[in-house]
Amino acid sequence: MNQSDVLRVLVAEDEESFLRVLTTVLESTKRFTVYPCEGGEEAVEALKRSQFDIVILDYKMPGMSGLNVLQWIHEQKLDTPVILLTGAGSENIAVEAMKLGAYDYLRKDSFDRNHFPVIVNGVYERYLFKKDKDQREIRARKLEKDIAAFELLSNSLATFAQDVTATLSDVTQLTDESEQTLYPLLPAPGKEHFKSYLGKIREEYRILLAIGRSIVSLSRVVNDHYLKMQSLHQSEVELIEKMKTPPEGISRTN
Repeated sequence: MNQSDVLRVLVAEDEESFLRVLTTVLESTKRFTVYPCEGGEEAVEALKRSQFDIVILDYKMPGMSGLNVLQWIHEQKLDTPVILLTGAGSENIAVEAMKLGAYDYLRKDSFDRNHFPVIVNGVYERYLFKKDKDQREIRARKLEKDIAAFELLSNSLATFAQDVTATLSDVTQLTDESEQTLYPLLPAPGKEHFKSYLGKIREEYRILLAIGRSIVSLSRVVNDHYLKMQSLHQSEVELIEKMKTPPEGISRTN
C-alpha cells in the first residue's frame, strides 16, 4: 500500500484503555495512521495544526465534549468527515451531531473491533462520494450560467449578422439604382466625381461585408460551443441524478 493511500485519523477519547484499543485496531489494518488525543481541547489544537482525513470523537469527555469539538469544526467550516462515539440511549445526541455535519455515529457498547475499520473506511468513501457529487453540482450550476450567457451571445450575434447583411443588401441595391438613374444625367465632370464617390462606397461595402461574414462565422462557432455545453450539462445533470443515492457498500451504518 502506498503512503498516500494511508488515511490520517484523529481520535479523541478520554478513556485511555479504549483509546488504545481504537488506535491498535485501526493501525493493525495498515490502512490508517492514528493521532490519539485524550480530550476535546487537545483535539482542537491538533486540528488547528494539521489536516486529517477522518475525525473520531467521543461524545462524553471532560471539559470540551465531542459535540463541542464537532460544533467548532462546523463553525470553522473544516472539510473533514466526523464519526461520533456515543453511549447507550444517546440517539438524541447522535441526531444533533448529524445536524452539525457528522457523517456517522457509533455506540460504544456495540463496538466490534473487526467491523470498526470497515465503518471508518466506509465513512471516508461516503465523504469522497458526497464531495464528488457536490463538485459536480457546482460545475453543473456554472455550466447552466455559462449556457445562458452563450445563448444570449449566440442570438445577439445571429441577429446582428442578419441586420448587417440586410443593410448591406439595401446599400448595394441603392448604389446600383443611383448609378443607373443618376449617372446618365450628370455632366462629364460630375460623372467622374460620382464614379469616384460610388467606388468609395463599394469599397466600404466590401469591408463591411467581410466583417458581416466574420460575425456569421463567429455566431456559428459560439452556437456550436453552446450546443456542446448543453450536452455536457445534460450529462452532468443525469449523473448527479444517479448519484442521489450512494452505491451499495457506502450506506450509513446504524
